[in-house]
Amino acid sequence: MLRCQDRRAHRLPVNLQTLSAGVICTGFEGTSFDRSECFVGAEPFGGYLLFARNISSLAQTRALTDQIRAACAPVSPIIAADQEGGRVMRLRAGVVEIPSMMALGATRSKELALRAGKQMAQDIRRAGISLTFAPVLDLARESANTVIGNRSFGDDPAEVTRLAGAVAAGLSAGGVVATYKHFPGHGATAFDSHGVLPAVAMDQHTLRESDLAPFAALLPAADAVMSAHVVFESFEAKVPATLSQRLLTGVLRTEIGFGGLCFTDCMQMDAIAATVGSAQGAVRALEAGADCITISHSVALARQCATAIATAVESGRLALQRLQESYERVQALRRKLTNPLDVDVAASDPQIGREIAARAITRVRGNAECAREDVSIVDFGGNQVAAALQDVPVRTLALEPDAGALSALSAWLRKTQKRPIVLMRRAHLHAEQAKAIEELLHMAPDALLVSVQEPYDVECFPSARSVLATYGDDRPNMEALERVLFVGQAPRGILPVRLPTVR
Repeated sequence: MLRCQDRRAHRLPVNLQTLSAGVICTGFEGTSFDRSECFVGAEPFGGYLLFARNISSLAQTRALTDQIRAACAPVSPIIAADQEGGRVMRLRAGVVEIPSMMALGATRSKELALRAGKQMAQDIRRAGISLTFAPVLDLARESANTVIGNRSFGDDPAEVTRLAGAVAAGLSAGGVVATYKHFPGHGATAFDSHGVLPAVAMDQHTLRESDLAPFAALLPAADAVMSAHVVFESFEAKVPATLSQRLLTGVLRTEIGFGGLCFTDCMQMDAIAATVGSAQGAVRALEAGADCITISHSVALARQCATAIATAVESGRLALQRLQESYERVQALRRKLTNPLDVDVAASDPQIGREIAARAITRVRGNAECAREDVSIVDFGGNQVAAALQDVPVRTLALEPDAGALSALSAWLRKTQKRPIVLMRRAHLHAEQAKAIEELLHMAPDALLVSVQEPYDVECFPSARSVLATYGDDRPNMEALERVLFVGQAPRGILPVRLPTVR
């Protein structure tokens, strides 16, 4: 973080400082808000992002967001968080736990999707958050893509459009701005843009019929979108979408007709930071047609980006009109934000998470029902089992167990003499886990396999007689699994991704 003398060195002409700071959303450290640390001189940033590091409780988060609004008055800044459901929920304490969007995809229920969006909106507004970077429109097209994985609704563009649109409608009805992401899609690559710059070699026709289709359907009426740090070679070789004028202006604005606010994904991700650099990336993103630069983890870097933007305008590289256009879009959204008035707790829908999890569980094949006293649990890489599946012997192994662990597992299974329920996590990507499961199936052919992340690993074990999929291992998913196993609740979910070996 810059010290006071450093901040003086970054002082800009007031009008340009207002504009450049106003097109940046930044994260910050701590559970309280210090104006002197989180402004550019006397100017607030256009928005502030909250992460788990900023949140200790619902009440504390509301106090924090009240501090931010008071410091930035009279116009409230964007106060945003990634609140998607499933494994991406910055706010967890005191809120209704919503399962992954892939679990929601397995329900095929637009009504549940709408209710999920409304409940997330209520919880977000209670905390004083006005915008969420959700829902994800990326298609689940690549089995090795764990950065998206079960954050996706599935691989069918029409279903993703239908369900994501319902979640967004629920968020909007609850007074929260939804942000579709990651335009034009982050689902067709196995690589994570946090660490590398992914590239997709897909022709334009295929892209428009698949990954782009949900964006094309939903964005004309949307308030906000987030760009992807992914290269689409058929549009602009070697240039990620975040920096591509052909995609952000040509496709997003001109072809699709999107008139809302375009956020970048975090410019500290290596796809940008390790290639063009965050500050120059900010300038290039604005040139391409983005409106709001996202810097998730460093106010100092956000100030550097503001300086780079102002310098680019002063030098004539970035047109002042282009910066003003983005600034006005940020301001328009800020004016639209609903004041976080007290939320009607009576309108809460506390069972929605459990209902989604229960409707999501999918019987891939075989019989799932069993008696609690007749089974044991073999859990690869998990930590959620003990609370939900009580009074059942549990053996926890690493995602990639070594030979010693396998030997100990074999001895334990012989000792317990119970039917194993195997909780597997992406066994298709963990060779030693897959090997261990094969050996376990040889020892216990009646073992029940449960895929608790994306269901691609079920294809690895065609000899398994009984297989379920839960699409997540959060508490609602594990409680629903318990009811399927021991209470006789029928699995009702439908696979939201196509598996060649599964009908």
